[in-house]
Amino acid sequence: MSALENYYSGDEHWERFEALFFLHKDVPEVREISKKLAGNVGLACVIYGTIGHRGAEWLDRKIPVLDDIRPLDCVNDPVLIKRLREALMRFP
Repeated sequence: MSALENYYSGDEHWERFEALFFLHKDVPEVREISKKLAGNVGLACVIYGTIGHRGAEWLDRKIPVLDDIRPLDCVNDPVLIKRLREALMRFP
């Protein structure tokens, strides 16, 4: 799925989506994921809520929907973070 970032729903939509997952903020696995994300608890909550308890491991894998880029490689890139967010918002 090439250029998923071109379909990014926008920061406002992401913030509303992210807020749905904040109930997970105190889960130990979320803290583990958050550490890998330089303290980004919101993104960690979404990853835990969509991927599950193995989210920390998922961050280090090449993901086909991200064009075989690791989610960790997306976090500090302004274009790729949109790709990652859009992919997460599309998870079933």
